[in-house]
Amino acid sequence: MAPLQPTLPTGFDSWAQVFTDWRVSRAFDAAKPPRCLAHHPELAAPFVAEIGAAICDKQLRRRPLEALIRRESAVEPAHEQTGGAAYVAVRHAMESALEIYFRQRRVSGADRQPSFRDGEVERLQSDFCAARTRHASFVEQARHAAAQDYWTQTCPRGLDDDFFDDLATDSAIARMSRIEPAWWWRSFFTKLQTECAAHHAADGRFVETIPALRIGARKKKLAATIAEWCEARADEWGWDAPGHYRMLTLRAEPKATEVATWFNECAPGYLSDRAVRRSLHARLTRLLAGLDPMAKRFVAEENCLSEHWRN
Repeated sequence: MAPLQPTLPTGFDSWAQVFTDWRVSRAFDAAKPPRCLAHHPELAAPFVAEIGAAICDKQLRRRPLEALIRRESAVEPAHEQTGGAAYVAVRHAMESALEIYFRQRRVSGADRQPSFRDGEVERLQSDFCAARTRHASFVEQARHAAAQDYWTQTCPRGLDDDFFDDLATDSAIARMSRIEPAWWWRSFFTKLQTECAAHHAADGRFVETIPALRIGARKKKLAATIAEWCEARADEWGWDAPGHYRMLTLRAEPKATEVATWFNECAPGYLSDRAVRRSLHARLTRLLAGLDPMAKRFVAEENCLSEHWRN
């Protein structure tokens, strides 16, 4: 039986990056290079890497943060719904006591009033915590429902049309969509959407975690351990598990070999030499900044003569 621990190739920090860059490079090759990179084919490497990084960041960081905010925003309303007026009264009493207590502690000398008794504050805090503990199961259901509602509205896998809209205006992706709009929208982005239709960077996180899951599966079957791990992260990533986990792992190394070969042929040294990698990203930034129509418009507006100036 093949091992479930593929070797991460040189130049990559995670399997999430490998899987994502593999799909982005395939879409880039299918779309053919844009005109602005025709004489700089090596700059395809940093461009593909930046797109892959943006996809991983959104799927593993920004959207999970939005889901967390949505989950936690359901907590207090759930407590109020379950505890009713009694819970609200306990919470208000504790908050008022703490406000008075800390206000008194800030006053010094003769102006200081008799302090609020520490024991009374602790009692109110204990009552508040006890009330929240009684509602714990209902609140957890509310958090889970809020997460499910978020992921129902936000498809976790694939790229919707506005996937990159919240990137900075000076990012390589935003600039390329302005410099080469026809290539970006009609050719590359549609192919990228096709490649990433079933993709989630969490598949890479799962591959990285398999060795630890195998260690923890001594007293139960590995499949059961994997199912528990995936279920525990469903609310975080909106992730529906990796499907056939062994097949996902077996396909990891061929994908890694393919994407590493793509980078090495496109830009020799990109994966192995940090200086080369930084230089190529800097060159891409300068090239796109010089071609960006929005940047040119800003410069023109800054240099235009004022109608109130004595010309």
